[in-house]
Amino acid sequence: MNLIEQRIWDYLDGTGTLQERELTERLIKTDPVYQQVYQECKSFNSLVSAADQDEPSMGFTRNVMERINLEPVHSSLKSLIDKRIVFGIAAFFLFTITALLGVLFYQIDWSQHISSGMQNYQIPEIDISKYLNTTLINIFFFADIIAGLYLFDGFLRKRIRSKNI
Repeated sequence: MNLIEQRIWDYLDGTGTLQERELTERLIKTDPVYQQVYQECKSFNSLVSAADQDEPSMGFTRNVMERINLEPVHSSLKSLIDKRIVFGIAAFFLFTITALLGVLFYQIDWSQHISSGMQNYQIPEIDISKYLNTTLINIFFFADIIAGLYLFDGFLRKRIRSKNI
């Protein structure tokens, strides 16, 4: 595509800056080469826009899906995986974890004695009455009841659907 065609297509599509479109419009009015290319592009554009776009029939999707269902099912993925590879990967990770634990236990200094400072440590008392009051417990029970009713409703709907089928 040359520069003239590109300019005219930009003009027909409405792309480009305002100055470029004005310049192209002036060239179309004054230059016979631009006029000829403009007429060709304009007729081609109207021909393409007037053409009916082919749409698939209403049953196209259904027909395609039926044809896919007729295709033979491939063997399961389980049979495609070589078990030796899986066992090899598992053995590698088990060996790596065992080696890391061995290095960790080797580097621990087992001769240290536990200090008696831990025996004097006491857990501070926590006053749960600040956090658990009757309003909070009632809200919790209410949410549990709503969730239980929702699950029970789903169970009943599933049971009714299975009886209707």
